[in-house]
Amino acid sequence: MSINEPVVMKFGGTSVATANGIQTIAEITGQSTNPVVIVVSALSGITDKLLAFLKLPKHKFNSHQEEIRRIHLSLIESLLAPANRTKAAGYLNQRIGELETLLESSNNTPEFSDKIVSLGETLSSFIVSEALNERNIKSRQIISTDCIITNDIFGSADFIPGPTEKKVRKIIGPLLNNGIVPVITGFLGSTPDNRTTTLGRGGSDYTASILGHCLNALEVQIWTDVDGIFTADPRVVEDAKLIDRISYKEASELATFGAKVLHPRTIRPAILRNIPVRVLNTFNPKSKGTLITNEPTRKKGVKAVTSKLKTTLINIHSTDMLFSKGYLARIFDIFAREEISVDLVSVSEVSVSITLDENPKVARAIAELEKFAGVTQSSGVGTISLIGEDVIESSHVLTEVSGLFHRNKISIRMISFGASNVNISFVVDEKDVKKAVRLVHAQILSGQPLRIRPVKIDGLFAGGIKI
Repeated sequence: MSINEPVVMKFGGTSVATANGIQTIAEITGQSTNPVVIVVSALSGITDKLLAFLKLPKHKFNSHQEEIRRIHLSLIESLLAPANRTKAAGYLNQRIGELETLLESSNNTPEFSDKIVSLGETLSSFIVSEALNERNIKSRQIISTDCIITNDIFGSADFIPGPTEKKVRKIIGPLLNNGIVPVITGFLGSTPDNRTTTLGRGGSDYTASILGHCLNALEVQIWTDVDGIFTADPRVVEDAKLIDRISYKEASELATFGAKVLHPRTIRPAILRNIPVRVLNTFNPKSKGTLITNEPTRKKGVKAVTSKLKTTLINIHSTDMLFSKGYLARIFDIFAREEISVDLVSVSEVSVSITLDENPKVARAIAELEKFAGVTQSSGVGTISLIGEDVIESSHVLTEVSGLFHRNKISIRMISFGASNVNISFVVDEKDVKKAVRLVHAQILSGQPLRIRPVKIDGLFAGGIKI
């Protein structure tokens, strides 16, 4: 089957939430010289409203359903011509009715939650597809549960490459060959026995990358509401600059350690096929965005600073670690059994420090660890990560940042060096995170000069700033 280098375009919740946004999607699609595959998120805020059913008392279900219906009906009426509104409203009513039936068997399992939230992308994909057809762009809605096959980790499923590629090429390939634009639900998949799964919050990015992988796409485009990837969060650092090009490794680290533009797993399927990923702005389509490729850029060192809040720091200490074989494996096996993902690790002769996102399963893991080690847990901390190719080899970075924090009375709770040589992370008190990001950006990424003298910080010798 011949598929002529399609471009996979993912549009997020803010992009599909208004008639103007969807009109822009139609214009972008119509201007493409390559076949286009569109992936859409639910309308902005709808996933949260659907998840609210899991906590609402049943007597409030009807009013909540009506609010969801009203939001979508308002979009239909502002977007579609009168002749096409009846069909779209009928589809909306049908799906809301199915939701009502599903809620009668309400329970709080992850599998049930995935069924509930799947309505968001199902509705948005239908509306976008109808809008394209109305604008003379042949289109068809595709529910991704028909083609993306996943494992059964409900709420955060991973795709199974072989079966998924076979189904994607069978279902989507003929549409592309006939000039039809598939509009596909992001975020969703299904197990081999046809149970609906979701790919985790932000998983529509992951969907686009999966489809790009399966179709050997020319490019995967992530259309969002910002111009691309910046040297820092523009909401925190006013003079943050747009990065025109970064590597897969840098983008993966940025996504993992706090950048909100990409879902952390987005890059993985693209890497396997060496497919470029471009981050663009639906509301500023003339912006060149940020290109992510396998090729490292010429500029080495720090490219961006990012941060994460609501981090948990755990220190595990025991003299039994000294010269002991298998001790670290024992620790990480406990976290693996509890399905807890560890972000940062720092190891000494008799202690291990780790960070992870807030997780209700942490208490159980700590109880297991305390059977053979002393454990202390600190909440209210955050991480600041400096991202860039060969950043660890830039010897001045650690000196500059440590001294900068010392002078500004920011205590460093932990330092971790990424094994990939693109990440140095600092754990600090959560109240200091924004301040730390601004300081690092001003001194390292804005090019302001530093004069350095040695100072002692928390037992580490690092660089201070001489006034």
